[in-house]
Amino acid sequence: MSNRIARRRLQDRDRAARKLEARRRAVDERFDPEKSLEGTARYLRIARDRFGREDLAFVSYHMGIGNLEGVLRAYGDDDAPYVQLYFDSSPARHAAAYSRLFSLGDDSANYPWKVLAARDVMRLWREDRTELERLTALQTAKNSAEEVLHPAPETPRFSDPGQLRTAWDDGDIVAFPERPKRTGLARDRRMGELAERVDASGDLYRGLRPEALALALYIGAEVRALSGTAPLVVTSTVRDETYQRALAARNTEATHRYSLHTTGWAFDIERRYRSRKQALAFQFVLDRLRALNVIAWVREPAAIHITAGPDAKRLLPLLG
Repeated sequence: MSNRIARRRLQDRDRAARKLEARRRAVDERFDPEKSLEGTARYLRIARDRFGREDLAFVSYHMGIGNLEGVLRAYGDDDAPYVQLYFDSSPARHAAAYSRLFSLGDDSANYPWKVLAARDVMRLWREDRTELERLTALQTAKNSAEEVLHPAPETPRFSDPGQLRTAWDDGDIVAFPERPKRTGLARDRRMGELAERVDASGDLYRGLRPEALALALYIGAEVRALSGTAPLVVTSTVRDETYQRALAARNTEATHRYSLHTTGWAFDIERRYRSRKQALAFQFVLDRLRALNVIAWVREPAAIHITAGPDAKRLLPLLG
């Protein structure tokens, strides 16, 4: 009897939900799938006729035709592909276009990449749902996509100070330089402050994998060039799992699970900036690198946590 009552309640809730959905469709056609798709198709046809290309039509669907026309005018080339417009506009180059593009206050500028991601999701849904489930789990494991770049089963970690020291000796970890005038990055004096608790030297925790260090140097140089202000402060680099446990015991923001710091691929930059110009320059560099799939990043209360992806190897010449 209790099971029948439960089923009836579920059925009643389903009927009530369907009635509410029908009422919502009646007052807002965006919630009517057929009419919504028809409206989308009409808009995209109008936008394609206006701009002459599908890439700009898709961008305008989120941004609006008028806003995109303004960005193109500011850029000075109505025929520019959107990828060129996006990556060629910065606070220092085509600044008017960049300002218009990022003053919209939403994700309009990145919309084409969301469309491409949706296309890939639908392809996997049709062709390889197991792979889609794997990627979904990695994407949602953290607040950034860092585990997509470095899945735990495939990424070496440093279990204790001895193993981390071996990585230094083998050149798998290299020293983070303390040359702020040259690199645009300053090393926080507290970096490695828990080393004594794990019977290790603080210097052990002031390094990164070469690719991650090259990425950090690129970020420092770009932000300094764009803002002309003092260095960004790097607060944390590599750790081993023993150090990570000691940190997690006293810092609620530190994870007890898989940390990319224990792989040497991640570092943190303090969220205290010398000027608004420096903060905006840093945001610009983060957005560009994420769009290129070179990094994953996330805001934490005191720092920006950045993970370098495998493609950061392209920046290795910077270490020279």
